[in-house]
Amino acid sequence: MNLFIYEWVCGGGYLDRLGSAPDSLQREAWAMLSALVADFAALDGCQVATLVEQAYAEGIDAKVEVRLADSERARKSQFGKLVRQADYTVIVAPEFEGILLGLAGRVERLGGRLLSPDAAFVEIASDKQSTYERLYKPRIATPRGSVLMSGERFGDGMPYPIVVKPIDGCGSLGVVRHDGPGACPLESAAYRWEEFAEGLPVSVAFLCSGEHRLTLEPCVQRLNQPTDFTYLGGELPLSPEQSQRAHTLAAQAMDALPTTTGYVGVDLVLGDAPDGSDDKVIEINPRYTTSYIGLRAATEANLAATLLSLVTDGAAAEPTFDKAVAWNADGTLTSVESADR
Repeated sequence: MNLFIYEWVCGGGYLDRLGSAPDSLQREAWAMLSALVADFAALDGCQVATLVEQAYAEGIDAKVEVRLADSERARKSQFGKLVRQADYTVIVAPEFEGILLGLAGRVERLGGRLLSPDAAFVEIASDKQSTYERLYKPRIATPRGSVLMSGERFGDGMPYPIVVKPIDGCGSLGVVRHDGPGACPLESAAYRWEEFAEGLPVSVAFLCSGEHRLTLEPCVQRLNQPTDFTYLGGELPLSPEQSQRAHTLAAQAMDALPTTTGYVGVDLVLGDAPDGSDDKVIEINPRYTTSYIGLRAATEANLAATLLSLVTDGAAAEPTFDKAVAWNADGTLTSVESADR
């Protein structure tokens, strides 16, 4: 089986832009790409290819075929060739500016098969207001809010504190808490304001294949609260009670969305109420997230193999997570111990 794994930041995404990617995006991008290519390349019968800038090439697993994105023209050309040669393509890219949506759509137009969420799913999940509307209809708990345009002011009538975020943002970039009136920045075309959800930030990941999906171990998200919500890393496990609450709410969110394929992350906040009545769904990540680094370290299973089995066979053994793991934003593991369950 031929697999093409493409991570946009490492793969020349900034070649046609002024400047380089923010440091936080570069660190998270490399952590995810290096982990994914290693996991898929470890599987018998899998031939893995990737497309990266020269700066990242030497760090790629030796079993992986590396193509160079040394110019924007080369990036686009090689991308098309690798999609056509692959049985499956995995896309990891930021949602902002429609980048992830555009890449997923391009794979589909080239006749490729995605082992990551399809364009229809990405279109909903990468728009925070569209996600809210999908979750609101079946009355899934999610912060109330609406759309603000670039530069638009918000006044005394808001239920402060509120959070203002780019409508298509990722990685906590541009997310700000406001305790009083202010104005949206000018960097993005549109923003979403929403009520601030007090509690423990948590993520739950799913491996998906149409109607089939596996729920992975919930993770705590360490964020720079209450200011800019910068992602600092994560850890697992949660308490059994918290894990059950996270599983239940995240599954409800996934049920409200179209089925898809690949890895999907659901961000939540677990409130103070032990019965989960204060818990909220914050957003959906239609791509691999840095939590994958911690999850793969917490199990003896190869999560890439689990996903492939789910997609090709319609079923897979549920991974056992028997380690307590902590990691930084750049994917560096800071602690791996036997979990005390």
